[in-house]
Amino acid sequence: MDVAEHQLDPGSAQRLKLRDLVVRQPDRKTVRVFADDGSRDGFLVGWAELAPHPFHGRPAWQTVYRSVPGDDYSYWRGGTARRAHYTAMDYGGSDEIRLAIDEILTLARWGDVLADRETRAGRTGTYTATMDPVQAEWLAGLDEPKGITHLGGGRVRLTNVVVALFRGSPESQPHVDVNDLFHLDPMDSPIQLIRER
Repeated sequence: MDVAEHQLDPGSAQRLKLRDLVVRQPDRKTVRVFADDGSRDGFLVGWAELAPHPFHGRPAWQTVYRSVPGDDYSYWRGGTARRAHYTAMDYGGSDEIRLAIDEILTLARWGDVLADRETRAGRTGTYTATMDPVQAEWLAGLDEPKGITHLGGGRVRLTNVVVALFRGSPESQPHVDVNDLFHLDPMDSPIQLIRER
């Protein structure tokens, strides 16, 4: 069953909605966060289980999230990352579901799965964005992901596969939300992506 919105604080519910994620609670002691990867059940991004805290013994939400090592370049190159795995937080857990979900949103990485879906479906398309010229130059100069073109004057073009990769990036890094807003730098306002085709 999906977690009812009243069980989540408004901030967490809004953040999940902006990332196109669904929280399901198969039982009272487990919550799971899923992304829409085109499959019937969705792709598991992370979960939290209610278990005794290792220090004080009271119930706490133990968080597990999907991670990809920083040197696993397969994440950016199509298909699913070869060394992706689920990582458990090791500090003992949170008192609230909200905090566990926040950890998943902040740390989990699933963009490779979304990009793979775009590639397998044969979808094509591009987006453009206008940003600070220094940011545009930096973004287009990245070695990975491929598919970002600097158009000059602070404009960049991103392929749909690149946008899918950023849709599944953790909130602690550059990411794209369901409104096609590119959150490039947490200190700046998000940048609107415009779909070209």
